[in-house]
Amino acid sequence: MKKKIIFIPFFLIILTAVFSFANFKNTDSGKQDRVELIFTRQMSFNDLVKAKLDMAEEGITLKYKLLKFDNEGRLSGIAFQVDCHDGFSGSASNLFLSYEGSFGFIRDYGAESESPFITGNLLEK
Repeated sequence: MKKKIIFIPFFLIILTAVFSFANFKNTDSGKQDRVELIFTRQMSFNDLVKAKLDMAEEGITLKYKLLKFDNEGRLSGIAFQVDCHDGFSGSASNLFLSYEGSFGFIRDYGAESESPFITGNLLEK
């Protein structure tokens, strides 16, 4: 009877370790192939906070150096720094954002990507 009592906890420990290792290995596979953040005049302060949290979940550090808002609380200007923690980092600023949404950054993790990292005006690059 004592052998069964010892065997059950030992089996549970091994089973837990196997599942933990499998989950650890799969954490990187959930990473997106491309992360893109576009800043527009429609964004509010809350949108910027959410964007920063979303980037942190992707392993990207986003710091706002300057935020400018209009009378309605919408983003009108921004300066930011971004660090992808994989050798790609940069910064950009635009004090007169447009409504079209062409300013921000892109980190493309695809192997065939011509431009793996872009910051600033995305239409010109």
